[in-house]
Amino acid sequence: MDTTSNLSRCAERRHALQSRMGKGIAIIPTAPERVRNRDSDYLYRFDSYFYYLSAFPEPEAVLVLLAGEE
Repeated sequence: MDTTSNLSRCAERRHALQSRMGKGIAIIPTAPERVRNRDSDYLYRFDSYFYYLSAFPEPEAVLVLLAGEE
């Protein structure tokens, strides 16, 4: 799947969520990085729900959706 179609599908998913929300704000963080021991981390795995809506695989990110009046 190419990047453009993936991003447009994510935009459609976000729009669908916003239309179901009515009015309000959705704050969706991605998964945090996890420390394995003092000098190494576990391999990062993004949060599936976050990725489903954003297609953004990086850590330390937050998706904020505003629903309601345009």
